[in-house]
Amino acid sequence: MPNDEQIEYWNDNAGLKWAEEQHALDAMLAPVTSLLMDAAAIAPGERVLDIGCGTGETTLLAANAGAHVTGVDVSKPMLDLARSRTDGRAKTILADAAEYRDDEGFDLIISRFGVMFFENPIAAFTNIRSNLKAGGRMVFACWQTPKVNMWVMVPMQAIKPLLPEVPETDPHAPGPFAFADSERLEGILHRAGFGDVSIAAHAVEICLSQSGGADGAVRFSSQIGPASRALGEVDDILKARLLNALKTALQPFDKDGRVSLPGGIWIVKASAAT
Repeated sequence: MPNDEQIEYWNDNAGLKWAEEQHALDAMLAPVTSLLMDAAAIAPGERVLDIGCGTGETTLLAANAGAHVTGVDVSKPMLDLARSRTDGRAKTILADAAEYRDDEGFDLIISRFGVMFFENPIAAFTNIRSNLKAGGRMVFACWQTPKVNMWVMVPMQAIKPLLPEVPETDPHAPGPFAFADSERLEGILHRAGFGDVSIAAHAVEICLSQSGGADGAVRFSSQIGPASRALGEVDDILKARLLNALKTALQPFDKDGRVSLPGGIWIVKASAAT
């Protein structure tokens, strides 16, 4: 399968951690979720496909709006939680959206950070488009460039001097920031057969700790996000130094126990080209 590396990753510790941190993640991503659902403008009775539905927050909101929802994700740990949360009010399927097909078709496809991990994005979006009915639409959220996402940059800049040098990675490789380049993203969608593509920038505040201060933000960052990978690959002595560096970097953002940093997303809209 073309996305087997990502499938393995999200069925290992990453998927388990995201399921364990569901409440914190839903709170962290609440501003994004609100922007996404407003843009989607779901109407009662619509058939909705939620790509990379994760632990089910957006799937549940779509069901609450009166839609007939199908959530797909490659992560069994997260999908198991989504299935429990939706309690029969939505269909949840363990599947790769790059290959999943539905014969009936959907009025709307949504995704909150679930489309940036395809090995072949043009082929994946071509398949995704095939699941839209005539006149159907797609709305998704993805991250802008890391430099405007200080919730990532501050932790990574804090720990980078303490880590061995690593080779530069392809900025377009599957991962959170694969679609940071909006012109590239627009080209991918057009080549996949979408029309009426619009990509709007939105600034958001990303909360790493609701009430636990810098210590809570350090704990969260060590479990979720780019810094967590680095922390999982070092010995205990270096890990302690990295955690101390993280705390020092995050303390200035602690406002009465709440730690928030600036972030930036794209809200992307497209339609099935005729």
